[in-house]
Amino acid sequence: MEVPKIFGYIGLATSVLLLARIIKTVYIYIRPSSLSRYGKKGDEAWAFVTGASDGIGQGFAQELCARGFNVFLHGRNVEKLRKIQESLRKEYPTRQTRIIIYDASQIDASIDNIASQVGETTRLTVLINNVGGMGVMMPNTYTNLQDFTFEEMQTIISVNATFSAHITRVLLPLLFKNEPGLIINISSTTKFGIPWLVPYVATKAFAIGFGDSLSAEMRADKHDVEVMGVIVGSVESASNPAKPSLFTPTSRAMASAVLDRVGCGELSVWGHWAHRLQGIAVDVFPQKTFQDIATTQVRKLKLEQEQKKLK
Repeated sequence: MEVPKIFGYIGLATSVLLLARIIKTVYIYIRPSSLSRYGKKGDEAWAFVTGASDGIGQGFAQELCARGFNVFLHGRNVEKLRKIQESLRKEYPTRQTRIIIYDASQIDASIDNIASQVGETTRLTVLINNVGGMGVMMPNTYTNLQDFTFEEMQTIISVNATFSAHITRVLLPLLFKNEPGLIINISSTTKFGIPWLVPYVATKAFAIGFGDSLSAEMRADKHDVEVMGVIVGSVESASNPAKPSLFTPTSRAMASAVLDRVGCGELSVWGHWAHRLQGIAVDVFPQKTFQDIATTQVRKLKLEQEQKKLK
């Protein structure tokens, strides 16, 4: 075979593969959501949202009620949750909500009691593992690994990883009982690696690995439970009071985008299409290059935080 023809075939194959990838990506963001599969009309299905007291968690509570689900609102601040519960009652009078109080930073065997709070007769079909953040470190969010205290590092890991793993373990039997079921694990673009947030970043990578393995286990054991990891970029919230924009959606818009991805067939997916556009950098550049770009931005935030602390 002539050399020019070989390169021609390689080019053609590459073009076909690239086109197929583009079509697949576009389809993920235009296809209808399969969320209704887990809460058919008149089914009285329930969803459990961790970290529902603000931010994306509150957005999930709003969107799930709007889409016909009753919602368990989990958090540690009862007053915040009651305000959200009252707001949901006014906006969605036909939906039910219940409050579950548990401090994700203080985990012990009592977490097993949450299953009884949910109840065997409640048709739980959806679990949103959303709780997380670096609030424990405020106002010193950006910290070198060696400068974390034991308590600080343990709290970050507990809130962002340990709690999600345990609450999934606790609620899985109920999801099995009410199959089909859905588990969504919220991760972050930070999972690709940035400095001065090492324990937090590690938990975001854990969320994807945990979900991938759990998905394989569900299929191996023939359970009809979909497990989807979601990569989230910048979102306007109480902890990130940025002005909403194309690449910084509101918390509710982010939650809506995530629910629209249900059933897309991917183990992990960028929740919002605008974040996926930004994620092209991860596909194109070496990971170290992406990290260097992110480091420049984080360094600015770290410096701003240090200057505020000195004032």
